[in-house]
Amino acid sequence: MKLYFTVNTVAEMICLLIGVFCLAKDKTPIWRYFIIFLLLTCVTELTGIYIREMTNMSNAPLYNVYLLVECGFISYFFYYLYLQYTNKRSTLILWLCIFLAMYVRESQLLHFAKFVNVTASTESVVFVLASLYFYYLILRDEQYVVLNTYAPFWWVNGTLIFYFGSTATNIFNDYLVHDKISLISSSIRYVTFSILNVLLYACWSYAFICRFLQRKYYSSSVSQP
Repeated sequence: MKLYFTVNTVAEMICLLIGVFCLAKDKTPIWRYFIIFLLLTCVTELTGIYIREMTNMSNAPLYNVYLLVECGFISYFFYYLYLQYTNKRSTLILWLCIFLAMYVRESQLLHFAKFVNVTASTESVVFVLASLYFYYLILRDEQYVVLNTYAPFWWVNGTLIFYFGSTATNIFNDYLVHDKISLISSSIRYVTFSILNVLLYACWSYAFICRFLQRKYYSSSVSQP
C-alpha cells in the first residue's frame, strides 16, 4: 500500500478532502464540480501507479485520456472566472478546438501509445497566459478586492505556479529525466513535479477554504436582523 502514498497522491487526497468539506454545499455548480474533478485526478494517479508498477503496460494512454478532462475543466473554470469581467466564450471554443486538433494529430503520430507531450506543453503555456490575463483583469477592475481571502486569486496562483513550472520542466525534460538526486534515487524531473504538485494543491486548498469562509460570512450576515 505504501506504493500508492506518494507526495503527489497525498497532496491530491488532502486537497480532495478539503474540497469535499468546503465545496459540497457551495451554491455555484462549477465550484462543486471541483470535487468530481479532484476525485478523477486521484483515481487517475492511483491507477497510473498500479499500471506502471503491477503490469507491463504503459500508463501513457490513461494520462492521455485524463488530459482531456483536465483541459476541459480548467479551461471552463478560467472562462467562469472571466465572466465577472468579460465574456470570452468564442476564445474558449477556439482554444478547445485547437487543443483537440493537436491532441488527435499527436495521438495518431504516436499511435496512441505514448504521452502527447507537445499537446500537454501547449496546454501549460495557454494556462500560464490565462493566469496572467486574469491578473490583468483584476488590476484594471475598479472594484476593491481583498486578495488575501479572494478564492479565485489563490486558485489562479496555484495554477500559474504549476503550469509555469511544468512548461519550464518540459523544455528541459530530456536532461531532467535522466539526472537523479542520489539521496532519494529519483530524477530531478520527478522531484520538481512533486514540489509543483504540493504548491498547486496547497493554493487550491486555501482557495477552497476562502470560498467556504466567504459563504459562511455571507450566510451569517444575511441571517442577522
